[in-house]
Amino acid sequence: MKLKKILSPSVTKFITSPFLRDVRRYYYEIKRKLCRQNHDVHFFFQVDDPYSYLASQLLHKLINEYQISVHVHLVEAPDKEAAPKKKELIQFSLKDVKKIAPYHNLDFPITTKLPSQADTYTAMRALANSNDLVTDALLIGKQLWSDDLTLGMEKLPASENELASTLAKNKLLRKKLGHYQSGMFYYAGEWYWGIDRLPYLEKRMKKIGLKKNNSSNISHFQENIKHLNQMDKKDLTVEFFISIRSPYSYLALPEILAFEKNYPVKTVIRPVMPMVMRGLVVPANKASYIVIDAKRESERINIPFGVINDPLGEAVLRGYSLYSYAQSQNKSGEYLLAFCHLAWSEGKDMSLEKNLRCAIEISSLDWNEAKHHLDSSEWQQPIEENRQQLIKSGLWGVPSFRLIDHKNKEIFSSWGRDRIWLLTHEINNYINRQN
Repeated sequence: MKLKKILSPSVTKFITSPFLRDVRRYYYEIKRKLCRQNHDVHFFFQVDDPYSYLASQLLHKLINEYQISVHVHLVEAPDKEAAPKKKELIQFSLKDVKKIAPYHNLDFPITTKLPSQADTYTAMRALANSNDLVTDALLIGKQLWSDDLTLGMEKLPASENELASTLAKNKLLRKKLGHYQSGMFYYAGEWYWGIDRLPYLEKRMKKIGLKKNNSSNISHFQENIKHLNQMDKKDLTVEFFISIRSPYSYLALPEILAFEKNYPVKTVIRPVMPMVMRGLVVPANKASYIVIDAKRESERINIPFGVINDPLGEAVLRGYSLYSYAQSQNKSGEYLLAFCHLAWSEGKDMSLEKNLRCAIEISSLDWNEAKHHLDSSEWQQPIEENRQQLIKSGLWGVPSFRLIDHKNKEIFSSWGRDRIWLLTHEINNYINRQN
């Protein structure tokens, strides 16, 4: 989806504005009161999705802490277009959830394998006939991931037709409400992905007076380790894979550029082509969610975002043609940040030479030298090599990163700006093992 063909920078500024968000929230609240409805939170649960299972552990706590009704909807995996690389995604999810669960004081069974299709189907049939999905999603989900579906077998299962009908109905509801993914919370016009975005939902509910007491929130954003036992030399390297067409890459860049100052590591930035330009489809509802989610993240971490001119296509190609020059001047990160800032927060058309020049000069580079590299092809092979390494590490999206030691052995890899905090813990764990 190429946003600039549909939305002008002034329109994206309005769409992502706090004003429109507040108006939308006011509308849903008035509608709720007029219809005499409860504060309904919807949770879309996929039984073989590790993130869904992790979030299901907080459903009863949400009900106990807030004046809300929670409705659980059983769904299948997202369509291929919305979640490509299905096999790789589920493998990554399993690895990721086992890493992050302890930091959230949550549990994930010690398992190294995915549930079988037969067991998944059994669990789904049991859940489709449940009268208490808030409880049973957790219980049957735990048994599925523990490879022990005793409870699932004891419950009277739904028929094949009943299960198919339930899944179709819930898929349609999710689509109607505007999403595509599993493990998602929905409340009054806004979406929150699992435990990573639940703090936003809690903040919203608390603001309108739904908190029952003054106790702490049940979820929280993880933070980077601030103080590390410094090593005498930097034996560790962090490779960051980013794309100048990725809003999350842009939001991660300032933190990435400060990494060497804050941690005993060397950093290497490895740009890759955008997913769409690598043949992976990004549906319209996914693109819309990413923009809205990136906006609220930008506000939390205080980075300008929202006046957008999507750099997909020629802008990416021309932007990357100047990358090798910036890299030769040890300014690669600064240049990419300047490019992204202009595209994602000032709405500049980065296919235009005048705006590329602006990015170069913001990076304290010489345009007279840089322009000789404009529209060259020297960047193509290194960026393709970056893509190949990304795939080799079991990753495909950006921003992603690898932590490698002095022997070029991969110690840790992950995907998403949401996991930079986990990277700092892995760096600290490595240092402690060496001491």
